[in-house]
Amino acid sequence: MKRPRSIALGWFAIALLWAACSSAPQKVGAQPSWRPTTTVAQPAIFEPQGEAVTKYNGQVAAVVATPLGDATIAMVNTAAKNANLAAPTADARLFAACEELAAVVPENGVVAYNVVEFAMQRHGIIEPSPHLLVVWGQIDDPVAVVEQLAPRIPEILAAGSTTRLGVGAAKRNPDGTGAVVFALQASNVRTSPMPRALPDGGVVRIEGSVSAAFHEPEVFVTAPDGTTERLPLTGDGAGFVSVVECGARHGKLQIEITANDVSGSTVLANFPVWCHDRPPTAIALEIDSDEREPSSPAEAEQRLLAMVNRDRRRAGVPELTWDDRVATVARGHSTEMQQTKNVAHISPTTGSAADRVKVANIRTGAVLENVARAYGVREAHDGLMNSPGHRANLMSTLATHIGVGVVFGEEISGRRELFVTQVFIRIPPKIDLAAGANRVAEKLRAVRAMNRDGALERSAQVLAEKLASGQTREQAWPSVKRDLEQLGNKYRRVGSVVTVVTEINAVDGANLLGEYRPTDLGVGVAQGTHAELGASAIWIVLLMGETR
Repeated sequence: MKRPRSIALGWFAIALLWAACSSAPQKVGAQPSWRPTTTVAQPAIFEPQGEAVTKYNGQVAAVVATPLGDATIAMVNTAAKNANLAAPTADARLFAACEELAAVVPENGVVAYNVVEFAMQRHGIIEPSPHLLVVWGQIDDPVAVVEQLAPRIPEILAAGSTTRLGVGAAKRNPDGTGAVVFALQASNVRTSPMPRALPDGGVVRIEGSVSAAFHEPEVFVTAPDGTTERLPLTGDGAGFVSVVECGARHGKLQIEITANDVSGSTVLANFPVWCHDRPPTAIALEIDSDEREPSSPAEAEQRLLAMVNRDRRRAGVPELTWDDRVATVARGHSTEMQQTKNVAHISPTTGSAADRVKVANIRTGAVLENVARAYGVREAHDGLMNSPGHRANLMSTLATHIGVGVVFGEEISGRRELFVTQVFIRIPPKIDLAAGANRVAEKLRAVRAMNRDGALERSAQVLAEKLASGQTREQAWPSVKRDLEQLGNKYRRVGSVVTVVTEINAVDGANLLGEYRPTDLGVGVAQGTHAELGASAIWIVLLMGETR
């Protein structure tokens, strides 16, 4: 996605594991601005006046003409015409949000991610945060404001996918000077109106379509307890319908709509719906100590690791182990994103995250990736955690190891751009082999009733251990075959299945049984190295006999 402010995630599985979904290039941050010449006090609470809307994507009023608005719209239209691009539409909701943000934008000109999201959502905007420009000075002088904005507009328009614009101003100093906030935002999804709050047991129907550049829409939701799920969809590809139910849940449901384009999966919308509760009317503006400037990319990486593991502990999920090899892969991708200014999973030179991990000769059963662009470590982490798809990667029980790559970009208003890549892999932990065999047997016997036969069990275990030690099937099979031939009087036929996974729970009993209709079963489980899944891969051997 060519969005100047966004976060991206990806979710990939290779080898013998399933393929999960991915979601997308959004860059967090990208808010160039100009410093004021005077100190401006920042309020502790952002509590805009006026009623918030009750629905997302409801009816949009016409933009009220003002000298600043008219001058800004004319300037942007001219820049778009000169670049042979479609001019973005002036959006009254974005104008209102910009005016509110102008009243609280801090001196350094970088508005906190959560504050921007709050302002957009209270006006019914579901798309990710826009690209913001902040100008300080005489807000009653539209010509001077436009002169400061104009040099940056062609760059933003050239990045593509700018659909709507807004501008707002607020006097902040006794001399009449203040802040102007200008926004350009992409919109690649349309939906029917949706309520921001639901009664106990309420339901919201998400009915929409994605723009022509996108395909394969998906909807994710994070529940108040922090769990994330992908919702079933109906539709014809571009158009889709999904239903989100409050049920017995109270509190915030965070909903995300994603779709794929040439850069991979992209977050097109991310918004909360409140169950049996009202949306908040205010948000704190205090800066957390985690927002201190990192002294080096390495420090930023370790702080992100600490935040990820802190939140995994809180969720009762095992912590991730740092992997230097994976971090090198992540740094390489962040370097490319910094050089190209394109925050995406799919690179025209290195391919996907799974491709990059494979080229680095890292053998693993799963690869997951989050990418982000931000102006603070905490901002990057909070933005990812607030996105259901990205959160699913961060909280994944599949992942065991992580590498984080941070590369510094430009310094804007005294704050460094951070290009962030998080790559998650799985190195299976040692398992209790007997317990693993029992678990596999349970999955198979839930599909078809079978007896566990001791002789089949012993032969299956021998074969599993030989394969896990590095022998090929051709090398390992003869001795097992001799043992099975001794069972010829008992079985009319003995079938075998060999599979390799990175976790026992990945086993699909129905898929492994296929058309077999055995009466007896033997399960062998061993751990060893696999050419693609790496160390501690789990080898599973099934021997299935049909009695005479």
